[in-house]
Amino acid sequence: MSLANGITLTRGLAIAPIVFLLISGQRLAAWWLFLAACSTDLIDGVVARKFHGVTRLGKVLDPLVDKAMYLSVLFTLYALGELPTPAVILFLIPQVAIGIGAAVLRFRGNLVQAARMLGKVASAAAFVALAFLLARWPGGVELFYTATALTYAAGVDYYIAARSLSRSAA
Repeated sequence: MSLANGITLTRGLAIAPIVFLLISGQRLAAWWLFLAACSTDLIDGVVARKFHGVTRLGKVLDPLVDKAMYLSVLFTLYALGELPTPAVILFLIPQVAIGIGAAVLRFRGNLVQAARMLGKVASAAAFVALAFLLARWPGGVELFYTATALTYAAGVDYYIAARSLSRSAA
């Protein structure tokens, strides 16, 4: 396993403690651990590129861990009554669509879509919005809706890129 993939897995291991801390009312600790975990998302990419450790596994694992991270925090905040139902539903629609699209690419054509800039921006916006919500800073819900809109745009971008990838592989 590459160092970058190990860093990604470490981020994944932080999910359960973040949720536990949040549920047990230790918001500040949950917030700090969330920020530390999010910082590994930047680190693993840099490490992978610097040490020529970009792998197919990493291309699949990194976005899966990201989604697991923010969906876990999202559902926990929702369960605590801190996010409205429409926000959660609107956010889930493109997440599910992007996930299904990635699975179709993988299983039909053994293809893995590389990360796209708009997808990275949408993911970063989701992390920032969740950090605001965890800290209970003003504007967290509005930032979350902005991240959701960016995720829809990223979904369209991934769809267009996936069609091109599928055509070039055929």
